Amino acid sequence: MPHEQALLLTVSWAVGLGLAAQLVAHRLRIPAIVLLLVTGVLAGPSVLGWVHPEYMGEGLGVLVKLAVAVILFEGALSLRLEDLRRAASEVRGLITTGVVVTWVLATLAAYALAGFSWPLAILFGSLMTVTGPTVVQPLLRRVRVPRKLKAILEGEAILVDPVGAVLAVAVMDVVLGLSGAHPLTWYGAIWAYFGRLLTGGAVGAVGALLLSRLFRRHDWVPLELRNLVALAGVWVAFAVAEALLPEAGLMAAVAMGLVFQRSEVPEERRLRHFKEQLTVLGISVLFILLAADLPLAVVREAGWPAFWTALVLALVVRPLAVAAATWRSPLSWREKFFVAWIGPRGIVAASVASLFALALRGAGIPGGDALLAAVFVTIFVTVTLAGLTAPWVARLLGLTRGTGKLAIIVGAGPLARTVGRLMKEHGRRVVLVDRNQSLVWAARRAGLEAVLGNALEEDTLAGVGADEAETLLAATTNAEVNVLAVAIAREEFHTARAYPVVDAKGVSAEMVEQIGGQIAFGRPIDIRDWEHALNYEAVVTLEWAVPEGFAGGAVSQLELPDFLLPLVRLRGEEAEIVHAAQTWSRGERVVFVARAPEDEVKAALDALAQG
Repeated sequence: MPHEQALLLTVSWAVGLGLAAQLVAHRLRIPAIVLLLVTGVLAGPSVLGWVHPEYMGEGLGVLVKLAVAVILFEGALSLRLEDLRRAASEVRGLITTGVVVTWVLATLAAYALAGFSWPLAILFGSLMTVTGPTVVQPLLRRVRVPRKLKAILEGEAILVDPVGAVLAVAVMDVVLGLSGAHPLTWYGAIWAYFGRLLTGGAVGAVGALLLSRLFRRHDWVPLELRNLVALAGVWVAFAVAEALLPEAGLMAAVAMGLVFQRSEVPEERRLRHFKEQLTVLGISVLFILLAADLPLAVVREAGWPAFWTALVLALVVRPLAVAAATWRSPLSWREKFFVAWIGPRGIVAASVASLFALALRGAGIPGGDALLAAVFVTIFVTVTLAGLTAPWVARLLGLTRGTGKLAIIVGAGPLARTVGRLMKEHGRRVVLVDRNQSLVWAARRAGLEAVLGNALEEDTLAGVGADEAETLLAATTNAEVNVLAVAIAREEFHTARAYPVVDAKGVSAEMVEQIGGQIAFGRPIDIRDWEHALNYEAVVTLEWAVPEGFAGGAVSQLELPDFLLPLVRLRGEEAEIVHAAQTWSRGERVVFVARAPEDEVKAALDALAQG
C-alpha cells in the first residue's frame, strides 16, 4: 500500500474510532478514555493493524503538541477564577507540596515494584505528578459535588499539568546529561525548570492580551472568523514559547487561557464551546494514536509489576500527597478523601511519556518502552478506578446531597415563586430569572433571590451560575420558551436536571424528549390557569407522605385530578422538582398545591395511595 494512502487510512481510522468510542462511552456512562485506550490498542499494529502511528513519523509529535495546546487552553479558559480564589490554598498545596510528595513516593514505588533503575524511576515519578483535566472535567460533569471541591480538582488538574510536565522535562534533561548525551550544569538544570515556566507564562500572557484587544475591535475580526483566529493565536503563542525553550508551550497555553478569560472578551462563551469540541476531537484522536503506538509485547513484559505500581499510586501515593498538601485546610475528612480518590492521569502524561520514550531510544538509554508501558498502565488503572467509582464514592461520602445546591427557576410568576419558596424552605439555594421587572420585584418581596434578565441568553444563565446549577426549572407562561431554556441549559451548561413546564397545546412530550428533558410536575398543565389560581383563588399547599407499599410507577403514569399538582419531592434533606420520569417510594414526601375543597383533595390522595 502506498505510504500516502496508509497515512490517510491511519488518520481516518483514528478520527472515526475515537469519536465512536466517545459515543459508546457516553451511552454506557463510563469514562471515554478507558474505551479510547482499549480501542487504540486493538486498532494498532499489534492486533487489527488498522492504525499505524509510525507512518506519521515526527508529525505525530507535532500533532500531539498542537492538540495538547488546545486542551490546556480550553481547560484554563473554562476554569472559574472566582471559585479558584476560594480554593487557592488547597490548589497551591496540591501543585507544590503535593507534587513533591507524589514525585518522591512514585519514584520509590517504581523502583521497588516495577524494577526500574533509579534514573528511570525518578523520571517516572516526575511524570506521575500530573493529573488529567481531560478526565477530571468530564468526570465532574457527571458527579455533582460542592463548588469548592470542583474548583480544587479542576484547578489542580489544569495548573499541575504544565508544572508537572515541565518538571518531567527538566528531569529528562538531567537524565540525558548524566548519560553524557546532553551535558548539563546545575544552573542549567534549574533554568530547565523555572525558565520554561517563566518563559511560557510570559508568552501566554502577552498572547492573551493581544488576542483580547484584537477581539474587542468588532471591525477587525468578523464573528464567523473569531473561533479560527483564537485557535491560530493559541498555536502561535505555543509555537513561540516552544521556539524560545522546548516544552515551554504547555505553560504558555495555560497562561493564555487564564489571562484571556479575565479580559471580558465579547462572545467568549461561543469561543469556549468551539474549544470544547476541539478538545473532544483532540483527546479522541490522540489517545487512539498513542495507544496504537504502544506495542502489546511491551505491555505484557511490564506485566503485573506495572499494575501493582499503578494501584499503589492510586491507593497510597495519591492519598498521602493530598493529606500532606491539605493538612491545614478546613476541608472535612470526607472532602479530602474525595480529592484523594480523584487522581487520574491523562493525555499530558501519555504524550510526554511518548516523547520521552523516543528521546531515550535516540540517546541509547534502555527502558524507554518500559517507561511508556508503565505510564499507560497507570493511566488505564487510575482513569478506570476514578471514573467508574467516583459517583458511588461521592454518594457514600454524602457529597451529592441536594441540600444547598443551586436551583435556577426561569420565570418569576406565582407558580415559579411557589416552587422557589418550597425549595428554599428545604435548604436549596434558589435564583429566579425573569424579563418582567414587576415579577422580579414580587419575587424579592417574597424573600427570594431574583434577577432581571433573559434566560434564553447564555450570558444571563452563566451570570446566575448555570455552570454550577444542579437543577433548572423553566416555569414561564410560554411553553415554547420553557422548552428552549431547558435545551440551552442541557446543551451549553450540561444541566442534567432541567425541566420545562408545558401545556397540552403547543408543545408535545416528543419535543421535550428530543432535547433530553422531562416534563415538570409530571404532566402538561394549563399554565396561565394555575397562575391565575395562585394569584386570586384559595389554593392550599399540603404535604403527602408516600405510604408503605406504594407502587404507582412514574409520575407521568399517575392518575391525578386536574385540581391537584405535585411540585416538590422531599427525600430526607433533599428537595427535588417533581418531573414525569420520577418515582415515589415509602418514606418520601410530596408537596402538592390544590384548588379544591378539602374533602375532594383527601379523597384524591386516598385514591392515589391505593393505586
